[in-house]
Order: sequence, then structure tokens, then C-alpha cells
Amino acid sequence: MKKLIIFDLDGTVLNTIGGIGSACNEMLAYYDLPTWKLTDYERFVGDGSRMLIKRALPAEKAADESFVDEARDVYLKYYRANLARETHPYEGMPELLEELQEKGFTLAVASNKFDDGAKFLIPHFYPQIKWAAVEGQKPGGPLKPAPGIIDDAIAHSILTANRLPVEPAMTNKFGRGETQGIPKSEILYIGDCEVDIQSAERAGLDYVLCTWGFRRRAALEAAGAKALIDTPSELLRHLG
Repeated sequence: MKKLIIFDLDGTVLNTIGGIGSACNEMLAYYDLPTWKLTDYERFVGDGSRMLIKRALPAEKAADESFVDEARDVYLKYYRANLARETHPYEGMPELLEELQEKGFTLAVASNKFDDGAKFLIPHFYPQIKWAAVEGQKPGGPLKPAPGIIDDAIAHSILTANRLPVEPAMTNKFGRGETQGIPKSEILYIGDCEVDIQSAERAGLDYVLCTWGFRRRAALEAAGAKALIDTPSELLRHLG
């Protein structure tokens, strides 16, 4: 029986592609560069904001690492100015989360979105949920599929469940890859793209991938996904 359920953010619990794409297009327009359709950004996301920018830029600009850093700062300025715009929960997700909470599951988020963005968006759109942890990429920190963000979500969830103070310095309390207080067999990770398969496998967790996010079913099957769901309510079948 699963006890802790860790969700990815973008493409899993929230459809953020409109806000991400609009901010990125504003950045491109700032430099008089070609913009993209919002749906095009579905193939650019998943690996953090810096890789998003590299994929959105023309090839000659993407090869200039200093320009990529500058463009990322411009993008983040536009995105942070209005994080919630063109963003909404996926159909059925609020109801699923409320049901999971009522059934006593511990809920957390582990995302490649910059940490302050994740910590704003999740409680903003799901204020009724008592999240045990919301973890994004810290400045200079690793991105998924490295296990650090998921490990932080697990550690914070354990601390929250034990009603201990949750402080940044305490994320190393249990050590990377360790889950003292909850077996990994009782943790389930949910994501929507290829990096989520790698993330779960490197963290040693069971996982389910959703098909309503930023990758189509065929792409997830080709990537070797072992478990797929087409609607949020189907997740309930994977918790036993």
C-alpha cells in the first residue's frame, strides 16, 4: 500500500504551458527573435528553465552560453511577474487530490521548476490540500533526473509527518537516497514525460506517467513507461 505520493508539477498537476510559453515569447520578442506557438513549448519543457531557453532560441544564440544565461534571466523576470497567468489545474486533479487527502495519503511535489515558482503555484491553485512538501530546483542545485529534488521531497514529507521543524539544512537529515521512516515501496511518483521515468528509476521509486500532460502516449510508451494513466481518477488503481 502506498502512503506517500509525489507529483511532478508542470504537465502533471498544473497545465502551465500557457504561462511558460507567453513569458518565453516575451523574452524572444525582447531580443527581436522569432516566437513560437504556445503548443510548441510542450516539447521544450521538462528539463528546467535553462534548457527551455536553449530549445526556444535560434541555434546560433543557443550555442552562446553567456547569452543563454542572460536570456534565462529575462524570461524569469517576465514569468515571475505573473506566474499564475494562463495556468490551471487539469480536469479531475482537484477532486483526485481531495480524495487522496481524505483517504490519509501524504502528498508532495517534486519539480524541475525553480523552487520559489513551485512554492507559489501549488498552494495558489490547491489551497485546500495540506502538502507535506513542495520542492523545486534550488539555485545552483541539481535537476531531475538527479534524485536530489525527490529526496528533498521525501525528507521534508517525513519531517512534516513527524511534526518536526522543516528547515533547508534538515534536508540532509536522512541522507540522499534514504527514506528512514517510510519504505520506498510505499512511495509512488507521478509525472508526465521521459525525465520522470529516469527520475523515478534513479530514486528507486515506483511510478505512473499521465498522458494528459506535455507528452503523448506514444512518446511515453517509446520511452519505456511501465504504467500509464489517461485520467487522474485512474491513479487510484495504482495505490494498492
